Amino acid sequence: MLTAATVPARGAETNMKNLSFDLSSVTRENFYDIVVPAAKAEGAVTMYNFAGSFGDTWKELIRRFEETYGIKVTYSDVKGDQANQQLIAVQAAGQDSPVDVYFAGGGGYPLLSSKGVVGKIALTKILPNMDHYDPVLSDSVFGKPHGGSFPLVHLNQTAIGYDSAVVAASDVPRTFEDLLVWAEKNPKRVGITSPAKGGSGSGFLYSLALDRLTGDCKTQLTDTRQSAQEAEDWAMDTECLDPVWDYYRRLLAVAELTNGNADTLNLINNRQLAMGTVWEDQVMTFLGTKQLPETMRLTLLEKGQVGSGDAMFVPANARHVAAALLLIDLAMSKDFQLWKLETKASRSPRTDVTSAQVPADKQAQMLPASVYPRLTVTPFWDMATALSNVLDVKVLNQ
Repeated sequence: MLTAATVPARGAETNMKNLSFDLSSVTRENFYDIVVPAAKAEGAVTMYNFAGSFGDTWKELIRRFEETYGIKVTYSDVKGDQANQQLIAVQAAGQDSPVDVYFAGGGGYPLLSSKGVVGKIALTKILPNMDHYDPVLSDSVFGKPHGGSFPLVHLNQTAIGYDSAVVAASDVPRTFEDLLVWAEKNPKRVGITSPAKGGSGSGFLYSLALDRLTGDCKTQLTDTRQSAQEAEDWAMDTECLDPVWDYYRRLLAVAELTNGNADTLNLINNRQLAMGTVWEDQVMTFLGTKQLPETMRLTLLEKGQVGSGDAMFVPANARHVAAALLLIDLAMSKDFQLWKLETKASRSPRTDVTSAQVPADKQAQMLPASVYPRLTVTPFWDMATALSNVLDVKVLNQ
């Protein structure tokens, strides 16, 4: 009997248009025997990167890939929304894709898959370097099933960041209520990223809703079967969210609503704020470029704050499929995932890669093991967007 590790990606079920090898016969065990010769025959691979802050990360991956396989990578930084629309248009026209590997926002799967852009390859089942892939993430992304075709290769975490030179250890908030109390005692010293302008803000808003809602209300909040429009209709009409709006009214009376993720960090760096909503990986980037004080620290609030992530996938009409598989496989190697964690605080979906494996000085810049991964929770980004839109109507514009 075939195990989960050896089940091949059945060719009859794939939508790949330009295969130069028998995809249906590929397993983790024979992957390199079949894919490496095919990739070298293709001789090239193209990659898109939607995240500007990750350019240097993928250039290091490309350096390793070209050195290992001798296959040339053509690389482009792109704007995610524009690249998504380009690939949708190319797919609709039946043309070959301009890209073979796309590092795309994790929330883009529903749109891209609905338009037939995502290649149906069970990457998490056949790539050797996905043998330690978190089984919780293996077949779905933020509640949307993908069968292994749209795997997250980078995880990031929303958090509360604070300057430990200003905020005493005994005052570091442990709950959403603690944060509100500290903000009321220290007016205009907490920054809340506008949910409409930064993911740390929308992540905070959704996390707050998870904290405040119970029972049927929480079930509705987390039901990922809802469309974006259904989520917004519910958020606009329900009384379930009244505790969330009440909390925000109190918080924004004493906090600063910032204009984006970077704005929050800049205000902390300038000592105008002592605490704010942040992304863990962005904090690491700012610390690396001396744009934050070395005393910057991170925490997570009970009962949890959302973690997110971004994916690598092969478009259905990619021209260099074998080389694309090799590039994604190398991106998931333990060595590269550890390097990415140490240099970017880019968390890994590999179960054998943790912050305990990076140097102590880097660990100090990350979330402590006492709160991560214990307090990371899964987002429903369509609902987070709905909450953001309703927040504008019911709180910010009243």
